[in-house]
Amino acid sequence: MRKYLILVFVTTFSLYAKVFSQSVDDVGKITLSIVMPENVDGLDESQLSKLETKLTNITTAQGFAAVGYNHNFVIYPKMAIYDVEASETGMQNVYLATTELSLIIKQVDNNVIFSSCSKQIKGTGKNKTAAITSAISSIPIYDPEFKAFIERGKAQILKYYELKCNDIILKAESLVKTQAYEEAISLLMTVPDVANCYPEVLTKAIDVFKIYQNQQCKEDIQRAKAALEANDYHLSLALLSRIDPSSTCASESLSIMKSAGSKVDAEEKRNWDFAMKAYSDNVSLEKMRINAVKEIAVAYYKNQPSTVNYLYIIK
Repeated sequence: MRKYLILVFVTTFSLYAKVFSQSVDDVGKITLSIVMPENVDGLDESQLSKLETKLTNITTAQGFAAVGYNHNFVIYPKMAIYDVEASETGMQNVYLATTELSLIIKQVDNNVIFSSCSKQIKGTGKNKTAAITSAISSIPIYDPEFKAFIERGKAQILKYYELKCNDIILKAESLVKTQAYEEAISLLMTVPDVANCYPEVLTKAIDVFKIYQNQQCKEDIQRAKAALEANDYHLSLALLSRIDPSSTCASESLSIMKSAGSKVDAEEKRNWDFAMKAYSDNVSLEKMRINAVKEIAVAYYKNQPSTVNYLYIIK
């Protein structure tokens, strides 16, 4: 019998945070950025990919959105391969890999661990690589320990937002003063909708959106007119629909809608009539505003650098 001791460690500084496709449906959820090393001694690319998939499935299985907006909260793995034993069983050796998987949820800004857990994982195979792959494949997604780990992380993240809500609002107000409207809205929308302060935060985000609209709407009007000249009624409607009725461009937007409504076909006409009706429907307006601030948040964070240094995270 041969015994191997392999310690898995990072071999490169080129590391990244995996950020999955974001949508307005993710805004308001407690989210995590999954941080994985690009290269690890002892694991090949396929094994790293399997480990990442397992981590994603563990996260989403517990109701956590495996996406990241501002990368302030991350989840990352540490995997140690302690033993790979070869035993002779008949015609062929069988290798047994004994590993330990540790998962950590951390707040990046303050370098504070919010939750952690470790679990021994074993796997067998006809060689060392196959045994390690088997161990990764056997990581249980619905394990009670992982569930408790995720729940502890959720609770700590929610507690963080409850304590920091006033600070977030004050920072957003400071950003508004510098006309950084998109950043202000996006910051406010990082607060999860289960937080007690979420209604106040959402109201503030919509207030900022209305201010932002007064600056943005003139550009949208010009683009909508150009789209109409090119007979692109769909784009024109999309641009006009996002102009808030409280903005300085509202009357011009409504006028364009009315005049263009007679030029479109029956199907497009229904869309235009719906948009015009929404202009005078307070409930529809509120839904449109909420959707607008969420779209701004998604667009803003998609344009931000997505790299998070793994070596910095694991310190």
